Amino acid sequence: MPFDVERYQMLRRSTALGVRVRHRDVTESTMDDARAGASEGDLPGTAYVAAQQTAGRGREGRSWVSEPGAGLWVTYFLEVPPPGALVSIAAGLAVTDAIEATAGLECLLKWPNDVQHSGRKLCGILAEATTVGGDSDVMEVYLGIGINLRTPEGMPADVLAIATSIEQEGRPAPAREVLLAALSSALEVRLRTLASEPERILEDWKACLVTLGQRVRLSLPGGATVEGDAVDVEADGALVVEIDGERRAFRAGDVTQTRAVD
Repeated sequence: MPFDVERYQMLRRSTALGVRVRHRDVTESTMDDARAGASEGDLPGTAYVAAQQTAGRGREGRSWVSEPGAGLWVTYFLEVPPPGALVSIAAGLAVTDAIEATAGLECLLKWPNDVQHSGRKLCGILAEATTVGGDSDVMEVYLGIGINLRTPEGMPADVLAIATSIEQEGRPAPAREVLLAALSSALEVRLRTLASEPERILEDWKACLVTLGQRVRLSLPGGATVEGDAVDVEADGALVVEIDGERRAFRAGDVTQTRAVD
């Protein structure tokens, strides 16, 4: 079904985020669309949506399967005060809010930026941030969110083992217009809370973070791995891991992969 912008606007309750929406049936990447739109004068808060991405990407340049109609693929162009790293935390919470509101599905978060249900990935989040013209008080953030609505036929078994969708979890997939309207509203609320009460966002995040309390194996750039117990997160979102009695903090940019160890 084509994305109905008019229906989305009727459903939208956000006042700044997602007020303007750019939709394409097929694009290489909504992240690239957002960067191009910003360079051409689009205002912060604009949402870039596609029915299909041919070159969608996640962390570490990994490809993201974005088949037609199988999910909601959107990037928001934001201007926020630093630190931009916390935007992805607020986004993860907003995604769980929106999915619960539209599909009745309660999700958890895996550090640093995956939304999960039944231990499998239902949504990926990628935030890319830069300062605005050298102004350290403002950051441009391109916030990419991919929510799996349906599982395409013929998905490889190794992907099915680690990924899921709203339909696969036994719930009717909401229309993309409905989900995007809920997401824009939830994200606007979470970002406002982040600006005024960042400690509240961190507490809500910790309450949803399935990684805490797990034994984890972290893959680091260059191929090295470390293993320990995930015991806490710091104010900037770093994961605190206890390794042989010593606590070390790892930031998302320092880790290429996080896995729970049985």
